[in-house]
Amino acid sequence: MNEVIVEGSYKSRRILAENVVNFCIKELMPRMKTLCIEVSLISLKGQDAWGWFSEGDNNREYHLEIEKSLTEDEFIETLAHEMVHVYQGSTLRIKDRSSKRFWKCKDGKYRNYNDVDYAKQPWEVEAYRMEGSLLKKYKEINCGDTS
Repeated sequence: MNEVIVEGSYKSRRILAENVVNFCIKELMPRMKTLCIEVSLISLKGQDAWGWFSEGDNNREYHLEIEKSLTEDEFIETLAHEMVHVYQGSTLRIKDRSSKRFWKCKDGKYRNYNDVDYAKQPWEVEAYRMEGSLLKKYKEINCGDTS
């Protein structure tokens, strides 16, 4: 059974975070049942990102830090973006080793793209591509929003 732990901010924001994480697990990794995902809702003001993702001791444990003051859509989209990284890590598409991240290419070999511009790193390209559709689907299912 997957475990999702959310801390920080206020109760309704923690509930929203837990719902979004569980939705993303269902959408991206429906067969996985051994994930442990901790989410910290904190202030990231002054940082260059609204969210962070890190892998724990194995490819089933993750910690996310999300800016707590985002609008609802920004919050959901940021969580979805970070959950794409959880998907990438849990399916071994990315691996973190010695403070570097490696991407599994089509030939099955892992390559280091850390010297590539952030926006062109393959794990970020994929996460940005998927975050909007996850936001839209989440809102359609949970909010009745069709915009």
